[in-house]
Amino acid sequence: MNKTLPLCLTVCAALAVLLTGCGRENEFVAPPPPPVELALPYQGEVTVYTPVAGQTRARDTVEIRARVKGYLQTVDFEPGTMVEEGKLLFTIEPELYEAALQSAQGQLASAEASRELADTTYQRNEQLFTSDAISELDLLRSKAELDLAEASVSQAKAAVESASLDLGYTQIYAHLGGRISRDLVTVGNLVGSGEPTLLATIVQMDPMDVYINIDERSLLKMINKYGASGGARGSKVAVQLELADGSLYPLTGTLDYVGNTVDAMTGTIEARVSFPNPEGTLIPGLFGKVLFAERSPDAIVIPEGCIQQDLAGSYVLVANAENVVEMRYIEKGPLVNEGRVVSKGLEPDERVIVNGIQRARPGAKVAPQNPANAQS
Repeated sequence: MNKTLPLCLTVCAALAVLLTGCGRENEFVAPPPPPVELALPYQGEVTVYTPVAGQTRARDTVEIRARVKGYLQTVDFEPGTMVEEGKLLFTIEPELYEAALQSAQGQLASAEASRELADTTYQRNEQLFTSDAISELDLLRSKAELDLAEASVSQAKAAVESASLDLGYTQIYAHLGGRISRDLVTVGNLVGSGEPTLLATIVQMDPMDVYINIDERSLLKMINKYGASGGARGSKVAVQLELADGSLYPLTGTLDYVGNTVDAMTGTIEARVSFPNPEGTLIPGLFGKVLFAERSPDAIVIPEGCIQQDLAGSYVLVANAENVVEMRYIEKGPLVNEGRVVSKGLEPDERVIVNGIQRARPGAKVAPQNPANAQS
């Protein structure tokens, strides 16, 4: 009897503990809402830049060619440097052309002497014909000889002028100020044999043009804003140039030409932007983007880093009045200094999650950590 009593007491105690445990409620506590930072979109005037791809091209390019035959005697410039208009560049041996000029001048002197003799003879024959000392035929013959002598003088003068030009062509000058290429022919080589030999090229460096192709929609917008010329005349639309490395060219350019026909194949029209280039920073053939500035007076702008992407498009996460996360699919506009312009899909009073995005889930609550912007 005494041995079974402790066993019964133990069983009763265990049953009491089990019954007590079954009567307690679940004590699981949900984690607190994740902390996030919220910000209202910036709303105000921003400058929006529309980029158009283009390529630099020299306004003028000159090919330096040998116009007379001869051996190249001197090269009078440093390759790749700036040369001024009128600078001596090349010399071709002049001796042959100096001799030709002297010969032509001698022939001119002979022709002029013959003309003087023919003129004197004709004047004398006129007097003799008046006194019936010679026949009319003799007078006409002397007049023809005078006319022939006059023609010979004209021909000799032309020969002198031609020889003088040929001699002048032995010294080749820069007809345009700009940057010159290397000498394509070295001293001692025969040039001008058969065809004018290309010796060098000069490209004008200031101003430097950038040619672009503007699409129809942008063209119509420009016409509505600046008139039928698209700003190419009169208003002079100011633009900037973004270089291939992403840097901005420091000087402002102007749109000074818009073509007269839209290309039916591409739907674009050619235009030209001119940039001052006093330091020669821009060279022909560079690729870049011409940036057309347009002021947007009431734009909505958000930080670029808070924009997410999925298969449906770009979106941001916002917190509603109850601090519950919601998705807003947006249409992205251009990138400006203040951030990314939102063209559609976001209201200016919506609180955008800018930090802690990875902890926020649509439909779940969040805990704003910046009361000034949270407005909870």
